[in-house]
Amino acid sequence: MTILTRLLSTFALALALATPHAASAQTYPARPIQVVVPAGPGSATDTVTRLILKKMEEQGSFSRPFVVVNAVGPLAATRVKDAAPDGHELLVYHLGLPGLRAVGRLPFGVEAFEVLAQTGSTRFLVVAAAEGPYKDLRSLIAAAKARPGEITEANSIGGAVHIAALSLAEEAGFKARIVNVGDGPKRLASVLGGHTAYTLVSPQEYLGFQGKGVKALAVVGAERSRIWTDVPTTRELGLATDISVDVWWFAPKGTPAAIVSRLSDAIGKAMADPGLKDALDKQGVDAVHLDAAGAKARVQQIDRIVQPMGPALGG
Repeated sequence: MTILTRLLSTFALALALATPHAASAQTYPARPIQVVVPAGPGSATDTVTRLILKKMEEQGSFSRPFVVVNAVGPLAATRVKDAAPDGHELLVYHLGLPGLRAVGRLPFGVEAFEVLAQTGSTRFLVVAAAEGPYKDLRSLIAAAKARPGEITEANSIGGAVHIAALSLAEEAGFKARIVNVGDGPKRLASVLGGHTAYTLVSPQEYLGFQGKGVKALAVVGAERSRIWTDVPTTRELGLATDISVDVWWFAPKGTPAAIVSRLSDAIGKAMADPGLKDALDKQGVDAVHLDAAGAKARVQQIDRIVQPMGPALGG
């Protein structure tokens, strides 16, 4: 072997060691892409995720299929954080991720991931039993003020719904007794079964229970729902609370920039499809899309708001 050959071989080896993900980025994906969702089937995040993945597969963005994995919030985040940074495990989450960090249920936060995109935004509905004692949000608030800490609220400690419910209660001047139930369908089942008095859920979650013994008292925010136009907003009741749930997509920290770019572009292509926008609209989701840079700025903005809420959230 000549000196030149040795030098070239050494250089090639050094280059390969210095760029361990270069080849994987070129051949990505090498297997099905697992997308981890922090709630069960039928939840808001699960519904939006599946709609977007279906469109991405229809568009042929990748040569391998997507597989949705449903897991409990902290477990979902930890699983993807610890996954190999090769783009084969992704996380879809919302402001519940910084919420878990704020209450101490996670030792890490949004900084542990590469941000891929934001896909949609939804507003919570305040929901109670259809045949229960609360005909509207005013009567619920009045009862909660008259009996501090007695009216039960189905919640998910540290999650997005907890942040929204706490903000609403603090502004309205009442304190409910929090019952940690879990995701949206479980919270609605709790209200329907008479175990709790009310909860906050997304439009997607409410759709699955509409007409089955629960009713929407108000939309949290300034704009009425395009689906339930007769349901008043909290703004109409004189409350300024305006908490929406943005859907964020993440990859493990250190995922190659080329893979992050491919994923972000594919998500953006799906979100630009009129059919997907229509499907999201029917679910009560505003088809807001932010690319990797825009979503990262939004995630960091929300994180700065949520972290100081830790003590009030129970952290």
